[in-house]
Amino acid sequence: MKKKVFVLVSVFILTVFAAGGIYAEMDKDEMMEKGEMKGMMGEGMMMSPLMPEEKVEMMKKMMMEMKPDTLNAAVERGKKLFNDTTLGDNLTGTSCATCHPDGKTTGGASEMEWKGKTMKVAIPTLEGAAASFPKPIGPMKAVSTVGGQNNMCIMTFLRGTPLDLNSQEAVDLEAYVYSLSKDTKIDPGAKKRLPKPVPGAM
Repeated sequence: MKKKVFVLVSVFILTVFAAGGIYAEMDKDEMMEKGEMKGMMGEGMMMSPLMPEEKVEMMKKMMMEMKPDTLNAAVERGKKLFNDTTLGDNLTGTSCATCHPDGKTTGGASEMEWKGKTMKVAIPTLEGAAASFPKPIGPMKAVSTVGGQNNMCIMTFLRGTPLDLNSQEAVDLEAYVYSLSKDTKIDPGAKKRLPKPVPGAM
């Protein structure tokens, strides 16, 4: 009897391992389509931070064909984007420079919608601002980079479409914003620079 039980248990274990091996070999995309990946990962787990293979191949090709560039050229292109009233295909007719002329500030505050409420956001100067990143931004307090902050402004205040952070445009815009922090001490997490506080604005 004991021998029979041992044999049955052994067969069961081998079957489980075999099934596990087959399951592990399944394509991740196929698993995702079947909704199995979500169950395996759990609700609180994030998707892989790695770039999809097809995008990696595109970037490799782009790098091989990329022409030599300079930081000054990137900054100049970024400055044009900063002053472009069509940045992010926005329909407001405004640009980054509308609130930040020459990288400074018009003062006062701008409004944004958050969870059905209108909030006031103080307009900071961008001179020295890039040196304070990465840091939590916006009412959600998510830690972000300069590129993330640029996209948040494009979506929230210009009401446009955010830039692909791997695109040349996003890199150029970052380069210009960083150029406004030249000779500024790096201080991640520092508060935004306001020439004059705005009551009731975050």
